[in-house]
Amino acid sequence: MTQGRTAPYGSWKSPVGAEVVAAQSFAAGVEDIFLDPVTSKVYFAQKRPEEDGRSAIVDASDRKDVFGREWDARTKVHEYGGAAATVFGDIVYFSHFPDDRVYKTTKGSTPVPVTPFDPVQRFADFTVHPDHPNLIVATVEDHTDSHPARVATYLAFIDANTSTVTKLLTDADFYVCARFSPDGKFLSWQQWNFPDLPWQSSEIFVAPVSVTESGSRLEIGAAVHVAGKHEQIVAQDPSWTGNNSLHLICDISGYLNPWKFTFDPSDLASTGKAAPITAEPIEEEFGFPQWWLSRHGSGALSNHKIAFLSFKNALSKLYIADLNDGTLTEVPTPYAHIQYMHGDGKGHVVALGSPAGALEELMELTLDPSGKPLIKSLSPPAQEHPRLPSSHISLPQYYALKLAPDNRVCHVTYYGPKNPDYDGGLPGEKPPIVVLIHGGPFYMEPAALDWTKQFWTSRGWAHIDVNYGGSSGFGRAYSESLHGQWGVLDINDAHQSVIELDKLGLVDKNRAVIHGGSAGGYAVLQIATSLPTAFAAGSPQYGISDMKKLDEILHKFEYYLCDRLMGGTYEEIPEIWKERSPIYHVHKIKMPMLFLQGKADTIIPAPQMIEIVDTIQTRELAG
Repeated sequence: MTQGRTAPYGSWKSPVGAEVVAAQSFAAGVEDIFLDPVTSKVYFAQKRPEEDGRSAIVDASDRKDVFGREWDARTKVHEYGGAAATVFGDIVYFSHFPDDRVYKTTKGSTPVPVTPFDPVQRFADFTVHPDHPNLIVATVEDHTDSHPARVATYLAFIDANTSTVTKLLTDADFYVCARFSPDGKFLSWQQWNFPDLPWQSSEIFVAPVSVTESGSRLEIGAAVHVAGKHEQIVAQDPSWTGNNSLHLICDISGYLNPWKFTFDPSDLASTGKAAPITAEPIEEEFGFPQWWLSRHGSGALSNHKIAFLSFKNALSKLYIADLNDGTLTEVPTPYAHIQYMHGDGKGHVVALGSPAGALEELMELTLDPSGKPLIKSLSPPAQEHPRLPSSHISLPQYYALKLAPDNRVCHVTYYGPKNPDYDGGLPGEKPPIVVLIHGGPFYMEPAALDWTKQFWTSRGWAHIDVNYGGSSGFGRAYSESLHGQWGVLDINDAHQSVIELDKLGLVDKNRAVIHGGSAGGYAVLQIATSLPTAFAAGSPQYGISDMKKLDEILHKFEYYLCDRLMGGTYEEIPEIWKERSPIYHVHKIKMPMLFLQGKADTIIPAPQMIEIVDTIQTRELAG
C-alpha cells in the first residue's frame, strides 16, 4: 500500500473512472474466433462500437482487418446472432448485416455476394465442403411469413459459383451446427422443435452426402439419429474428430458431459454408436446454452484427442479427452472464462481466454512431442493502462449460499472492496453492495475481469453476481428450477443472498443496490414491486414490465419462453401473468430507480420500459 488509511466504504477515491471503463470496451469486444481448417490461420470477429456498432473480421497474425469499415459481419438469425462468418483456405464467407446477404472475400479484396438479395432470408453458421468449396451449408432463417411461429428455419446449401440457395433439410423447427466431415462424405447437424429451447432438448443427426458431377448440387442421404430426445434430453454442439467420429455434449446424466459417436463409413445406419467418453458422469456442465451460435465449447486436437470446456463454480475449466482410453485430463489455465473454441484436428485448438485479473486474449492449445499440453497467448503483450491499474483489481470469490426459506443452494460470485490506498472502512462498518442479476434468464455471469465491477470495488463497494436458480452452468435440475417460478425464485435468490452475505460480515444489507439487463432488468422491476424495501435503489436496463405484451412480440427462437417460465399460458393462468407483471404494481415502488433502454432493441422493445416510466410519472403527478 502506498498510504494506509481508512475511510467510509463507498467513498474511496479511485483512478478507475466511468469514461475510461467505457472506452476499454473499444479495445476488446471479441465476439467469435475462426480457425481456418486448411491453413490453421486464426481470425476473429471484433465489435466496433466506435464504428456504428459494426463487426469486423481481423487477421490475428497481424491484427489487420480483412475488409473495410463499410462491411459488417453480423447476422440476425435467432435475433441474438453469432456465427456470422467462417474461413476456409483464406477465403472469408460472412453475412453482411445491412442486407443479410452472404459475401466472400480474401484479405484486402472487395467482398462479392454469393447469395441473391432476398429481404426475408438471414444466414448463419456456415460449413464449407472440403472438396467443393463453392458449396456452403448454412442455417437459413426465412421470414416470408413473419409470424414468429411460422418463420421457417432450415439447412440450405449455397453455390458460391452461381449465387443460388437450395433447401436441404426443412422438417424441424430449428437447425444449427451443420458440419462436413473432413473428407466431405458426411454431414452432421443439430436440430430441435417447439416448444423447447436448445438447452431444454435438442437432437443430433448424421447423414451421408454426395456432390453431383458438375459440382453444383449437394444431395443428402438417409439421416441417422446420434443423440438427444425431444422434450427430454439435450445433445448439442457436434463437431468432427475424424472421418468416422464425432464429439458432442449430452445431458442424459443431468449435466452436459462429453460424448462421442463412431461408425463404419460403409454402414452408418447399423454401426453408428453414441456413448459418454468417460466411464462415470461428471457433475460439471460442459459447453454453453446456445443463445448465440458462436459459443462452441470443444475442439479436436487429433483424431482421438479433444479439448473440452466445462464450468465449475462459475469458472471455466479446460480438459483434454482421449477417445482411446476414455480419460479426461484437466489442463491448468490462467483463465476464469473461456469461449469460442475451435480445433483443426491437426494439433491446434484456439479460443478466447478471459482471466479474473487481466484483459481477454486469444489463446492456443497445442501438444508438445511428448503429449504435454501447451497454452500460449496469440495476443500482443498487454500493457497496463495507467488509469486501470491491476493493483485495484478485486478477484472473485465463489460462495454456495443456502437460502431461506427452503435451504436451497444459490451460486454467488463475490468481489470485495479493493484499493491499495485504503486499509478498510470505518470501525465496525460493512461495505455497501452492488448486486448484478444477469439476463437470459438461462445465462450465467462468468468470473472474468469486468472493469465495470472494478469501478465499484475500487471505491469501497462490494459487488456480487447472483447466478440464481435457472442459471446455466450448474446442471439441468438447477436450470429447470426456474420453470414456473420466473419473477419469484430469481428475485428471492438475489434478496436472500444479500442477507446471507450480511450475516457473514461481507456486506451491509441495508445499503444494497441492484441492477440488471433484459431478464435481469425484469428482476429489478419485480423486486421494486414485490420486495419494495429490500434494496436501497435499483436500475433496470431494457427490462420487461408486461409479460403478456412480451409474449405477443417474442421472436421465433423464444416463442414459448414465457409459457414455461410462468407455469402455463396466459389463457390458462392469467392471474399469474398479471401478478408477475410489474406494470400492474407500480404503486408499490418505493426505491429510487434509474431506467436505461435502447430504442433499437429487438429483444425487449422500448415500449416495455417506456410504459412503466410513463405510469410512474403519471402517478407522481397525480400526487
